[in-house]
Amino acid sequence: MSRPRDLSRAAEAEFPAAFEGLTDTGRRQMLKAIGASLGLAGLAGCTSDQPDAQALPYVRQPEYLVPDRARHYATAVTPVCGYAQPVLGTTHMGRPTKLEGLPGHPAAQGAADAFTQASILGLYDPDRSQIPRRRGVPTDWGALDAAMIDSARTLDARQGEGLRILTGQLTSPTFARQIAEITTRWPKSRWHVLEPAGDASRREAARLAFGRPLDLLPRLDRAAVVVSLDDDLLGPGPQQVRNARLWSQRRQAFQRGSAPSRLFCAEPTPSLTGVAAQDRLAVAHARVPLLCQALAAAFGLAPAPQGLSAREQGWTRAAAAALVAAHGAALVTVGVQHPAEVQALAWRIDQALGAFGATLDARPPAALEPPDGARSFEVLCADMAAGAVDILMILEANPLYAAPADIDFARALRKVRLTVHGGLHLDETARGCAWHAPLEHELETWSDARSVDGNVSLIQPLVRPFYAVRSRHVLLETLQGRPDSIGRDIVAATWRAAWGEAFDERWAESLRQGWVADSAVAPVAASPASLPVRAAAPAVDDALELVFRADPSVWDGRFAGNGALQELPKPLNKITWGNALAISASLAAELRVRNGDVIRVSAGARTVEGPVWITPGQARRTITAPLGYGRHLPGQLGDGIGFDAFRLRISGAPWAIASVAVAPTGRSTRLATTQLQQAQGDHDMAPSISSEAARQPKCPRGKPLSFYPDQPQEGPQYGMSIDTDLCIGCNACVSACDMENNVAIVGEEQVRLGREMHWLRIDHYADGDPEAPVE
Repeated sequence: MSRPRDLSRAAEAEFPAAFEGLTDTGRRQMLKAIGASLGLAGLAGCTSDQPDAQALPYVRQPEYLVPDRARHYATAVTPVCGYAQPVLGTTHMGRPTKLEGLPGHPAAQGAADAFTQASILGLYDPDRSQIPRRRGVPTDWGALDAAMIDSARTLDARQGEGLRILTGQLTSPTFARQIAEITTRWPKSRWHVLEPAGDASRREAARLAFGRPLDLLPRLDRAAVVVSLDDDLLGPGPQQVRNARLWSQRRQAFQRGSAPSRLFCAEPTPSLTGVAAQDRLAVAHARVPLLCQALAAAFGLAPAPQGLSAREQGWTRAAAAALVAAHGAALVTVGVQHPAEVQALAWRIDQALGAFGATLDARPPAALEPPDGARSFEVLCADMAAGAVDILMILEANPLYAAPADIDFARALRKVRLTVHGGLHLDETARGCAWHAPLEHELETWSDARSVDGNVSLIQPLVRPFYAVRSRHVLLETLQGRPDSIGRDIVAATWRAAWGEAFDERWAESLRQGWVADSAVAPVAASPASLPVRAAAPAVDDALELVFRADPSVWDGRFAGNGALQELPKPLNKITWGNALAISASLAAELRVRNGDVIRVSAGARTVEGPVWITPGQARRTITAPLGYGRHLPGQLGDGIGFDAFRLRISGAPWAIASVAVAPTGRSTRLATTQLQQAQGDHDMAPSISSEAARQPKCPRGKPLSFYPDQPQEGPQYGMSIDTDLCIGCNACVSACDMENNVAIVGEEQVRLGREMHWLRIDHYADGDPEAPVE
């Protein structure tokens, strides 16, 4: 009988291509990549030192349990920016297996984005932190509890002076209650927020325009004309599901001929909103304020700007005329990457168009506001550097990776006496703190959170915790000297206080329904103030600008260890397992580089090197750097993939650098992309026609060529059709298919060889002028 090694050698001899590039290192990387999939397929035993009194695992299979019969539970996850994505969780034999959008939820309406679909793999991630650590050495909860109880006594004596808590952006009412309790007990303590790709600038702009922070939610279903100034309404982020659903409703009405629909978009780098627009303008980031001022001038709200090109003037005139014609059903929106004054000016235009209450709703913020607002993290770092912070608890934030490059957080952290990190992974910040506390995944915890429309979802566990982990709410109780608290009781206390005697009935109903009825705050009347308009300065024509974007696969780096999202092709360039600097065809010709060539981008003394990707529709002198890569995670899946764009990002200009220096390095790498060619040439794989041609009588076309022989068409036939006018290319369906079918993750080398295993594929093609393509 042949031994396994002999069989392997024989197979490699017969099929050498199958083993190309699969070194011992490649095998290890592939095994790490599929680790979560193997866990999802079937997990063995699990332990916890904090058993949930409401979660009772069975030892002997109950008579009523049918192994292949699924059970469903309404809950939520918070993949990005702390906003709830309501889901219907499916379990088989006590193990979560699938997440779907929650039917009936006012914001989700049964839909979910790619991040939400893939969140289930985070539960089974083999790189999850499983036990507490002290200075990197495994310990137990008892040791951490003792340290926290001792600290609580010290804080009582000095009213919390020196205590700081740092989190990502949160929307949890229970967290808000706990922070209020902490600051009441310790009035000199303080809470701070770091959300690298958050929307805090939007609330600061609202504070400037309306005198208070507000969430401005677009109603795309009511908008006949939308003008997006570098605002990716349909792109990845917490509002994608809601906006895509409303957009599709409007487009369906347009298809029926019952409602007009037109989208203008001006942006420096292609986005899902831009490729869906009928009128798209590639424009430098620095020129977006000029376009906003030009639109405002058309309504008498600002002086006409100087320095617009003929192309920009034509686009602006067409957009303004369309807005006037659609008065009452029009909307102008500006991306969070731009100054508060520019966003406020757009809302003045919306007011003139009658958008408030029609195509734009103003609501109190769903996200919790830290005391220092958008400068919260900068204030914390200044106090740490000054020695004013004695105890720092960091919950689900990673400042040692994602802090602005001009803030030396590592140096400030060394001045803090006691540092405690709570998170799912032993990440960069966990390794830099004295204590690390492993947290529960959202599918094994109790919590609550608001969705973007303000509705509260109750987060209930679908499975008992696998490891010796705790919830963030329990960790906050531990900080106050109460380590024996139970997560469910903490969350229930929030709603018991709100509902009083009706608690039992409303609690049960909210868990069944998946969200708390009537929990969303109603829209409020808002009128933006008339602010002085500063003339926007034209950008220097030959300057090279750098813009930053959250990555559509790993966001700000939080999904770097999720193999399914690493292997999910990015919506437009189809790159997997890494990031690339997007540049225009004209800049590529100037630098004499091709796809995969490595260039060096410098902003003062800070530099980063990364491969380029020539991107149709990119502004001529703009370079786009995706965030979320270049992680330092020894032994973990996300370690060392791509380049770290955070090294160039600074606090004063988090989304763009006006002038950078660029130089080729002479090196090149082969990017792992699932679509090497995005120009159709003479082929008709993704036909496109102008709106004028679409109105002409249709001519019969010949039968399309096919590799496959004709088959008899007897009886009902299965078929699937996609309305490409409604599809925004968000990858949610690809991610959902991967999760539902446990599609194998093969790793970067195998994708380079063309062996990606996705059952669904969304290609992206661009025709015509690379500077202004038809997409």
